[in-house]
Amino acid sequence: MGYDLGLIVGHVDEELLCPICADVLEEPMQSSSCEHAFCRFCIEKWIQEKQICPVDRSDLLAIHLVPVSRLMRNMLGRLKIRCSFADNGCAALLPLSEFREHVANCQNNPKVVVTCTKGCGMKVPKDELARHNCIFELREQLREQINEISELRDMQAHQERRLSEHRRELELVQYYIAALRSTNSVIRNVGDQLDRYALMRWGRSLPLASVRTWGSLISTPDTSMHMMVREGLRASGCPMHLINVLMDCCYEDSWPEGLSTLEMRRMNLHRLAQYVTRLLPVLITGKPCVVVLCGDNSHMAENLRPVLGIVMIFIDGVDETHTEQAPLPDSDYL
Repeated sequence: MGYDLGLIVGHVDEELLCPICADVLEEPMQSSSCEHAFCRFCIEKWIQEKQICPVDRSDLLAIHLVPVSRLMRNMLGRLKIRCSFADNGCAALLPLSEFREHVANCQNNPKVVVTCTKGCGMKVPKDELARHNCIFELREQLREQINEISELRDMQAHQERRLSEHRRELELVQYYIAALRSTNSVIRNVGDQLDRYALMRWGRSLPLASVRTWGSLISTPDTSMHMMVREGLRASGCPMHLINVLMDCCYEDSWPEGLSTLEMRRMNLHRLAQYVTRLLPVLITGKPCVVVLCGDNSHMAENLRPVLGIVMIFIDGVDETHTEQAPLPDSDYL
């Protein structure tokens, strides 16, 4: 693959012709032993089949190929070449180094890509512009996009099924570990870590909340409210084996010591604003309801820090916040 000899202006020395393609050398390389020069593409393709010089049949491997001499590069640099589309009206006379880029973008090239001016804005080869039908092409493009969206949806559904299967498998493992916790302290520790990990993974899917009125906290929810909150946990994707754990912690007698009575909450009121809270779907729970997770609140004092997580129900005074948080690495959940 060299420069077409028929397009070169003036005389070309024989030394500047590739022995393989018989055109003017392009990206020339030469043998370090016999010094015969070839187009890089031509000689690399040649030595894939034969490891000999195509001129004198001496041994020739890829490691023997080196750049040609400065003299040969200078001789090639002085050559001028016409555009391949000179017959179409291009009068450009170029150095070899600019030839390929010019041909690819030459406005006289019938295959150069141009923008349709009929309204669709699509890119089409110049020689096809007269036959270009905007409506037909846009329909084809729309059909392709619909097919692509359908494939992506199928792929998404497949991935969601796999994810659901993995979640079920993880829950089975967690149930199994829960059954063994009482028999082994090491398993109990592993189970606690898995629970914190599962809660934080779930918690990261919930929006952050800001509590404005801690005085509206409901410390002993009734049965109907209890059931609504349970449904809110389930609908928001809370790990099934931890729903009961969280629901057991929606009453003040299960809260950390610093929250366990109205008097203690009043004493610690100035510290409650430091909690990182996450909002459950209000339309499901019926009232503003937040979860306070251990993994979010390691900065809190020990008497205010939940073991795993607690649920708090409010009459009002809870807002969703839009602060973006970078995901924690897995090690930070444990």
